[in-house]
Amino acid sequence: MFRSTGSSPDTFTQMAWEVDDIEAVVSELRRRGVVFEEVDAPGFPTRDGIAEIEGNYPSKDARGERGAWFRDSEGNLLGGGQPVR
Repeated sequence: MFRSTGSSPDTFTQMAWEVDDIEAVVSELRRRGVVFEEVDAPGFPTRDGIAEIEGNYPSKDARGERGAWFRDSEGNLLGGGQPVR
């Protein structure tokens, strides 16, 4: 990790976590007041804040990812992803 000398346009995910159960994580974070982004982009539209993304995972044993994104208090885009095996 290092301090950036530039600025990000916050149009892409700044940080993400791998989770075991994306529905449980989204539900718990919503209970705590987190608002999830609804994305309507080719290849990964969201439904109830969770996207099904075919083939978007670096692991050889995963065939895709389920992801959800939210913004922190500074507007940075953060996310969580669950590998689809």
